[in-house]
Amino acid sequence: MTAEDRDKLLLSDTQVPDLFITQYMSSLTGSSIQIYLFMLMNRSSSQGKMNVEKISKKLGMAQSEVEEQLFYLTSAGLLEKAEDGSLFLTDIKAREVDRYIESRKDEGLEMPPQHREKGLETVSRSISDTFFMGRMSYSWQRFIDDCASVYKMDPDVIYSLFNELQERGKLMSKNSRPAEELRAVWSKRGVHTSSELEKVLSDDRKVKECMNAMGKKKRKALDGVDIEYINTWILTYKMEPDVPSFLYSYLRKEKNKENVTFPQMDEILQEWFSHNIHDVDAARDYEMKKLAADRTSSMTAFCGELFRKKLDGMDLAIIDKWANTDCWEEPIVRYAYEVLHKFMSTITLSQVDERLQLWKENGVASVTKAKQFEAELKKKNKEAYQERKTVAASGFGNDVAYMENEYTKDHLDKKEQDSMNLLDELLKDN
Repeated sequence: MTAEDRDKLLLSDTQVPDLFITQYMSSLTGSSIQIYLFMLMNRSSSQGKMNVEKISKKLGMAQSEVEEQLFYLTSAGLLEKAEDGSLFLTDIKAREVDRYIESRKDEGLEMPPQHREKGLETVSRSISDTFFMGRMSYSWQRFIDDCASVYKMDPDVIYSLFNELQERGKLMSKNSRPAEELRAVWSKRGVHTSSELEKVLSDDRKVKECMNAMGKKKRKALDGVDIEYINTWILTYKMEPDVPSFLYSYLRKEKNKENVTFPQMDEILQEWFSHNIHDVDAARDYEMKKLAADRTSSMTAFCGELFRKKLDGMDLAIIDKWANTDCWEEPIVRYAYEVLHKFMSTITLSQVDERLQLWKENGVASVTKAKQFEAELKKKNKEAYQERKTVAASGFGNDVAYMENEYTKDHLDKKEQDSMNLLDELLKDN
């Protein structure tokens, strides 16, 4: 730097418009403010035309970053490009003066007529009185104009946007960036009318409810990826907010999963969505039917192999009862088959079912209990048989119940009476 340049810097000043500080600076990045001040200084000192390469070299920024920040300045209305490609700053003071002069042409309005559509004047005045104590800046009026003309939002939607910002604590008189971000979100989700807005706000409430429920289930703060999943479940799959928390509990308790992840849940919720399931009752019924079908299918394959036969309609009905009504497991069915196989060569499903019902009536629900029951039954029948033989040999004694678990006493008495009646008939004939 030469001595002359140093003296010029020491003795010169760069004036920054108050409009820039009050209406624009808070919505800009630090790099874009740095570029604006540099260009403002060069405009004051007549240092020549500005371009991306020159700004990059003087400020030590990458050209890609300079281009990005220049885009922000242009979007904010602070920068323009000449026909030769050179950059120059907009005279924001002159622009605001022109607008003010234009507004004075109609003294009958309480607010300068900045809006391109007359229908916006009422909502603009209402927004100014409600949210800015009647002192809304021109930049907000331009924002309202863009909401209507560019984003095609109805006046009541525009008012609701300001109300939503105030409820979120993000409505600041000198910073429109939160408002621009919310407007972009609503526009992306297709908000133009009050009915469309109500649907979006209802969805947002569902997302928030689901986030709170899942945060409690997971016992941790949800990160950005988790929130994306929840948004997909509520907004894309159209799930009610209590469905994901129900699924989480179902996987933990019914499926015995210690660690339930959001990708695992997403896979199941996609399946439910494909079957038009959106609430807890429908999800519970679907999973119960699916579980019953799985049990029936498994039991059918098992019985086909065990009995080595082609299963008919009656067999399938018995299998469905075992799987879904009696809830028998395959090992106990196999054991019942083995018990009967000791006495008969051909065994049907009906005979196995009778054995299982006998066990059920005696509180037997496992293979271990069934083995104990069969051992006790065998011992009891053996003792009854020995006692009956003793009585028969002696010729007197009380009736002994023989295999009473196989035949009832009435049945045995009837058999004995039938034999006596037959003997009487034979004696009469003689």
